Amino acid sequence: MFHIGRVEKIVLPKGKGVVSADATVQAMVKMWDDNLLLLEVDQKIARDIREEDFVIADYRPMSADSPNRKMIVTKIVRGELGKAIWKGFAKEFDKRKAKTESGQGAVPMPMPYIR
Repeated sequence: MFHIGRVEKIVLPKGKGVVSADATVQAMVKMWDDNLLLLEVDQKIARDIREEDFVIADYRPMSADSPNRKMIVTKIVRGELGKAIWKGFAKEFDKRKAKTESGQGAVPMPMPYIR
């Protein structure tokens, strides 16, 4: 399972105001369903990520036996493709939210990410 999000802030290991024990990069990401998460950014794209980028986060299980999710940014999706994916998910979220607010048996929000 993958989810689309938009980067709000980036935490660099040598960034201003940061003291880090490792070299990983994290991003504060607003997800399509209004959740705000701090996710690791895959090292292969860590140098390319920017604020306001649309990103895809990998939520698949760490292994077949693990209930824990990877929770890592694996793709940057810029331009029209990123906007289109974001709008598609946002439209679905708005429909679910409207059903919840009207009491029409909608899926409870927010949806859980970790089992």
